Amino acid sequence: MVCLRSEEYVKTEVPVLPDKPTENDKHVWQYEMNDYLKTEKMLKGNLKNLYTVVMSLCNAEVKNQVRALEGFREFDKKLDSMTLLKEIKRMVYTRGSNNLHAKHNKAMARINFMDL
Repeated sequence: MVCLRSEEYVKTEVPVLPDKPTENDKHVWQYEMNDYLKTEKMLKGNLKNLYTVVMSLCNAEVKNQVRALEGFREFDKKLDSMTLLKEIKRMVYTRGSNNLHAKHNKAMARINFMDL
């Protein structure tokens, strides 16, 4: 799972097989493990789809700014949506001023968003 507030990946808990498991425990663990693997596979696919959707919603200017980033090739190759969102957020809040007026720009971005 991804936590957008802290901007990091949050792993789901891997099922643990108890010590000296009974047959029922083994079946329950197998079921939980299959569910875990399906969830992880779906999460990875959804994050890659999110990358594509976010890039398609960006206008040409933002796309060019993203493509000009130093690590673009790496996160584009991985379809890393969290890095993409982090960089777009940085661009919106700093407006290319290298964090000089980040708090002001963040407030203005929120005000402009509310005016939509």
